[in-house]
Amino acid sequence: IGTLPELIESEPNDRVEQATAISIPATVSGRIWNAEGDAGTDTDLFRFEAEAGQTWIIETDAARRGSPIDTRIEVLDAKGEPVERVLLQAVRDSYLEFRSVDSSLTQIRIRNWEEMELNQYLYFGGELLKLFRAPQGPDSGFLTYDIANKRKCYFDTSATSHAVYDPCYIVEVHQPGASLVPTGLPTFLLHYANDDDGERKLGSDSKLTFTAPASGAYLVRVTDVRGAGGDRFAYRLTVRQPQPDFTVKLTGANPAVTPGGGKNIQLEADRKDNFDGHIRIEITGLPPGFSASTPVEIQAGHRSADAVIYAAADAPAPAKANWSQTKVIATAEIDGKVMTHEVNSLGKITLAAKDAPVVRLEPADLVIAPGKTVSAMVKVERNGFKGRMRFDVENLPHGVIVENIGLNGVLVREGESERRITLTAAGWVPETTRQAHALSTEPAGHASPPVNIRVRNPSTVAQVPAEK
Repeated sequence: IGTLPELIESEPNDRVEQATAISIPATVSGRIWNAEGDAGTDTDLFRFEAEAGQTWIIETDAARRGSPIDTRIEVLDAKGEPVERVLLQAVRDSYLEFRSVDSSLTQIRIRNWEEMELNQYLYFGGELLKLFRAPQGPDSGFLTYDIANKRKCYFDTSATSHAVYDPCYIVEVHQPGASLVPTGLPTFLLHYANDDDGERKLGSDSKLTFTAPASGAYLVRVTDVRGAGGDRFAYRLTVRQPQPDFTVKLTGANPAVTPGGGKNIQLEADRKDNFDGHIRIEITGLPPGFSASTPVEIQAGHRSADAVIYAAADAPAPAKANWSQTKVIATAEIDGKVMTHEVNSLGKITLAAKDAPVVRLEPADLVIAPGKTVSAMVKVERNGFKGRMRFDVENLPHGVIVENIGLNGVLVREGESERRITLTAAGWVPETTRQAHALSTEPAGHASPPVNIRVRNPSTVAQVPAEK
């Protein structure tokens, strides 16, 4: 039971003129099972009024409660016609190669990926994805934006599986009815409809964001996507106003930090009701001799960022009293209001043994222009460790990548103490400053102190002084 008015579906409501009237916001309890008790023939329609420009969240709660129904929801106009949402125009064509993908896999291998850019939309057999990271080496594919390691679908499309050679398209988003310059490729009209929640949080239950294009009456249609039904096919339908918010979870608590070195922590945002803005995280109250690469920002549209807890070479061992003084606070602005949430505790902060490797990323200040490449060095003080070390560079600005890493990634081999790397910024990356760090993945867990990565336009690069 929620806080909204509760209603019960009234049959028959299969046709437009029979639609059950509801005053929103509200929750309706219904069942896909017609009055005669025949399975698989029921459709439920609910009528509501909305003002032009109003946004409503429409969602079902069924499978999460054990119901066998696999809901699909649609918004129709007063005549029962689907309401148009966006028009997609294909500007490049491609297809899936190498292997098929299920509805969750975030890495996909597609033909002609070199012609594509990050943040472009990819329309793939009914689901609309967004490209997050280009392939890194010959044995990888494009990464899409994800939530909890499952592909995120945009405009409330739903994930599905795809076979090798299935076509896909880079598309641009337009308003329905827009006059388009032909590209020789198809267009796709999306309506307000959802099968499975595109944010991958509700399982096979449905969620839809509806913005009324005009004032008047609208219908919500609820069906089972398979055409099934029965007396157990119950659901709860909620139509409510958006409540955008967020929480942040810290991974990497209880860090044991080598003197002179660092430990990586990850900060992952759970965004709610289409909040997509920047989230700023600060860590305060660290023990004497310890510091953090904060404030760190989870960029708009992204779900995670990384930071480093760094211990000075002469840092004293923290006392237990220090642990409770450390706070992790996340802040964001939502609809003009500053929202602040405390993140879970960093836990016990301790010093690790001094014989562990210590990592450096140099120089401490890197300036790069969009579309250009700069060099940096990963350096290792081995402190007795003789094996090879493999590295990633974490928390780079989106669109800045480590180039030419090959099959083995950034590798410092046995007997070596450094490796030169190249960083390249895509031409569209805006001016920004961000703290990044090298992180060993073999052996795992050794992070460098942070360095400043500053993306600046070519006209200003020569005038940018090094930050102190």
